[in-house]
Amino acid sequence: MPMSPRVSCLSALLIVAPLCASAHPHVFIDAGLSLRHDAAGALTHVGVEWAYDEFYSLLIIEDLGLDPDGDGVLTTDEQAALQGFDADWEPGFDGRLFLDADGRRLALNGPQDFAARYEDGRVISAHVRPLAEPLDGDRPLTIQVYDPEYYVQFSIPEPPAIARDDCAVDLRMGDPYAAADAYARAVGEALGDGQSAEEADLITVDIGATGADSVQVRCGPGS
Repeated sequence: MPMSPRVSCLSALLIVAPLCASAHPHVFIDAGLSLRHDAAGALTHVGVEWAYDEFYSLLIIEDLGLDPDGDGVLTTDEQAALQGFDADWEPGFDGRLFLDADGRRLALNGPQDFAARYEDGRVISAHVRPLAEPLDGDRPLTIQVYDPEYYVQFSIPEPPAIARDDCAVDLRMGDPYAAADAYARAVGEALGDGQSAEEADLITVDIGATGADSVQVRCGPGS
């Protein structure tokens, strides 16, 4: 889908955030998750939804030239034009989705099945991440969604959807203030003497999972 330079910057916010950054966090996303298991109970795929905040959603809609009447409802053609607006991932981009089992980071394959919709003033995009190898469904799993560069602040407002009926889920809310403090400290340490605030916006730092929400999943006997 052809895109203007501004739309290219917007849709690539998770990939090349420092090129567009003017504040941190600059975008707020509610992440929705669904866990998909095979017939043997092994985890094979994670469904992901990103619900962009209302202001950023408005920028996306305006930059794509959609909803000119402002009624919040897209026509069939406009819905088609919205598809894939954030699907152009650079090779190796992690998608800001992190799964750990037994202290080991799980490998994920690239995204597939992109879709997008405009609902209640928010752009919501969806994709699916296959696991590189199925995970025994009875192994404890930790899921986090975060941007270590803190350009985007992710939250997980709801526990993931799971078709299995023998799973226990513990959603632990993070601390956005801790993330903001970690970002400020990291930028301060990276700044050299005499560098301006404008130069600080161009610095890329890594605060890891500081302040991020966390989902603990246990399935099977005793869960």
